[in-house]
Parts: sequence; structure tokens; C-alpha cells
Amino acid sequence: MKSQRTTTRAVLVRTGFDPEPAREPYSLNTAARLAEVHPDRVKHYCRLGLLPGVPDPESREAAFTDQAVFELRRIEFLRREHGVNLSGIRIILNLWRRNESLVETLRFHRGF
Repeated sequence: MKSQRTTTRAVLVRTGFDPEPAREPYSLNTAARLAEVHPDRVKHYCRLGLLPGVPDPESREAAFTDQAVFELRRIEFLRREHGVNLSGIRIILNLWRRNESLVETLRFHRGF
């Protein structure tokens, strides 16, 4: 598990997003600001199921974890830098998540 955190942190640093864990969860506006996108785009991605938002019982709005903000930046990178459409982004994200799950399973079985 420690190895995955180190890898995730390195990826976060390379993408320019280095969250402060104590501030999690983030509001929609804060997550949008951290990812440098408009809040309406974040809502759109949530509606499409590309971005998981956790309901915040206090404000009745979605709240976003560090991982969700990281995925938002990943979505925007694919869209802006590579011109990938939303269908392609959905496929890439599903493959990426599946790969991360398989890597974690492999690490578990190898005892890392």
C-alpha cells in the first residue's frame, strides 16, 4: 500500500496537483479551482458519470476527494492536450481504474 501512495503522489506532483489531505473533501467550487476548470464542467462530468462526487449531507452538494480532483485533472488533460472526446475519456478512465485495481491486487499477492 505504501508503494501505491508513493506512486500516486509522484503522479500528482507531475500533474501540478499536490493536495493537502487535511482539507479533503472539497466543495464543487474548490475542486473546480484546484483542477482549473469551470464548476459547470465539473457538474457535467458528474452527470455523465465520469467523475465520482460523494454527497455531503450538510450542504446537499457533491464533495470531492483528492482522488476525484486528480481524475478531474486527468480528464481535462485528455480533453485539452489530446483532443479525446468524452466517450474516449470514459473508456480510458475505465481502463485506467481497472489497471490500478489489478496492480493493487498483484501487490497484495506479492506481499508489497
